[in-house]
Amino acid sequence: MDTDDSDIPLYKVNPKDGSELVLVPGGWFWMGSGDEDPEAYENEKPRHLHYVPPFYMGIACVTVAQFRRFAQETNYDAGSGWQKDSEEHPVRFVSWDDATAYCAWAGLRLPSEAEWELAARCYGALKYPWGNDWENGRRVCWSWQKGPKGSTAPEFGHPEGVSHFGSFQQSGNLWEWCADTWDAGVYARYAQGDFSAPSHGGSRVLRGGSWRNDLPRNFRGGYRYDNPPDSRYVNFGFRAAGTVTF
Repeated sequence: MDTDDSDIPLYKVNPKDGSELVLVPGGWFWMGSGDEDPEAYENEKPRHLHYVPPFYMGIACVTVAQFRRFAQETNYDAGSGWQKDSEEHPVRFVSWDDATAYCAWAGLRLPSEAEWELAARCYGALKYPWGNDWENGRRVCWSWQKGPKGSTAPEFGHPEGVSHFGSFQQSGNLWEWCADTWDAGVYARYAQGDFSAPSHGGSRVLRGGSWRNDLPRNFRGGYRYDNPPDSRYVNFGFRAAGTVTF
């Protein structure tokens, strides 16, 4: 029997690690920032039409409980920092290398930067996951509104900041690793229709802002950041993604 779009579930739970995933239909969307945004950096420009196939996005970041199971089953050495928080909080102190190893174990992957941005901003390049108004930061976990222990919020905290696709805390809480190699000028190439992933460079992409940040411009869906793939910082985490198969 032929498979069409109607056969693809809108929501699923990954059997290996219990991650909840929502279908993002993909297609053409506006990626990047335009000159009309005074807070935009040059590495976010130009705004352009971008295409991604359908994919699954983690509704929330991977938690301490999930990462603990991975570390125990594989004897993976991720240091000790990630064990500081309660089980229901998103795991932090994880590097890109750690996140990639977890995803391989779970049968998932890190989202591409384009996938992350579509899930966070929807098709019309919203400034924030919920809309275009910062609203004094009331919808996010940031330096003025930290979690219960002065850092992160639980994985489903701040439901008022959910994206249009249903993903929680794509703004605030933790910086989230993406699969891509960092390329500050890649949007110029994308704008010419070449959507192939960057292939050179040592750093990896992070998106979303964290509980330690105090600049509202860093919580915009278009803001881009990078760090070496072995960096385990207090405010680095990740969410998993999945490939749609027909």
